[in-house]
Formats: sequence, structure tokens, C-alpha cells
Amino acid sequence: MTATWKKLRTLFAAQFAEMVEYRAEVVIWMLSGTLSLVMMLVWMAQAAAAPGGEINGYTPSEFASYFLGTWTVSQLMVVWVAWELDLDIRQGTLSPKLLRPLDPLWTWYTGHLAERVVRFPLMLVLVAVFAWLAGARFTTDPLAYLAALGLAFLGFSARFLWEYCVGLLAFWTESSTSFQEVVWLFYAALGGMFAPLAFYPQWVQNVAVWTPFPYMLGLPAQLLAGKASLADAGRGAAVLAAWLVIFWFLRLLVWRVGLRKYGAVGA
Repeated sequence: MTATWKKLRTLFAAQFAEMVEYRAEVVIWMLSGTLSLVMMLVWMAQAAAAPGGEINGYTPSEFASYFLGTWTVSQLMVVWVAWELDLDIRQGTLSPKLLRPLDPLWTWYTGHLAERVVRFPLMLVLVAVFAWLAGARFTTDPLAYLAALGLAFLGFSARFLWEYCVGLLAFWTESSTSFQEVVWLFYAALGGMFAPLAFYPQWVQNVAVWTPFPYMLGLPAQLLAGKASLADAGRGAAVLAAWLVIFWFLRLLVWRVGLRKYGAVGA
């Protein structure tokens, strides 16, 4: 364990140094993810025009808080490992990484974590500016922030693992990234990026609660907006932990089967 921890620390330090060099690009990546901000403006306008100035218990200010919450959490869960795996497998550049005494997964995982460290302070500045412009009001409960951060970490880890599985499909396909786009649609829709889950038809809600998506985006956002309780966060954490286990073993299975095919063609 000590040797593994030292390797991970070294990997993180190297990845952090690399990410710091791309901090300007990190800002551009953050600003390119505007879907939640667009939906915020749409729902704020709808609520302002609705009788009573609210829709399903959400006022314009509460819509601003919720969608800024989804934007914030989505920034902590950006994952690009599927694209990197797809490229490495198809071009054969995965081979030298297999010679290292550590699973390549940890190199990509620490790289993503290092990017979060670079992204986080910049993200807080942008959230403060957007909240001031939109009149958003977040909860004052410090435990809610800790719970939201914990859910975001679990959600990021779960998303990383399923994106890793998607990237591994390049062992069998010419391009695995097309599958990633389909999965992202479910992630955004059931996660609450288009609207709070309570706004969806009941049958959609019944399906969504069995997936990890509502607990990755919508629930942390509702915690930040003061629309969810710590008990809700506990249940969401349990669901995400269960999905983490499922994705971990799925990743191991696909990785081992894929490596046999990769080696069979002489890569």
C-alpha cells in the first residue's frame, strides 16, 4: 500500500504540473459547457411569466440556484478518458503504458483529479459572478456543501469508470466515442441538466431513480439550492457507491477481455 501510495502521489504531482500549463484552456473548457446556464435563463423566464411567479415551487431565483448548481457540479465531473483510450487503442500507443508497473487507469484518474484542483478556484469565481448576475441564493448550511461535494466526488468516480468502459470499446470498434455521446444524453437528461427530475413524467422518474444519474447532478444541485435534505444525500451516496462497485467490476471484465484481443493482433 505504501509503494502504491507513493506512485499515486508522484503521478498526481506530474499530472498537476501538466494541467497548470493548460490553465487558460481549462477556463475555455469551463465556459464551453453552457447548457445549464441556457436552461437557467429559459426556466427563469418561464417562472417569471407564470401565474404566481413560480413553477412547481421554483421561483426565478430558485431556478437560478438550481441550474447554477448543476453547472457547478458538472464542472467537477468533466471526463475525457474515453477519447484518450479510443486514440491510444486505435493507434497502438497504449502498448508502452502497459509496460509500466501500474494500471494505466490510475494515470488517467490522477490526471482528472489534478485538473479538478486547477479548475476549482476558477470555477468558484465564475459561480460567484453568475450567481450575482442571476440573483441566485444558495443554502447557508455548511453540511449541505460537504454533502454536495461528497456526492460530486462519487459521481465523478462513477462517471470516470463508465467512460473508461466506453473507451475500451475501441478494442472492438473503429471508434468508441460515438457510444459516449449516447451515454452523455442519458446523463444530462436523467441527471437534471434540462430540468429538475420532479418536472419529468412519473414513469421517467421511476426509471431514473435506479440509475446513478439523478444523484450525480440533480441531487447535489438541489442540496446547494436548499431543495434537498441530508437524508436525501445519504440515500444518493449509497446508490452511487453501489454503482461504483458495478462499474469497477465491469471495467475489469472489459479490460481483461479487450487486452486479449489487443495482444492477439500484435499491438
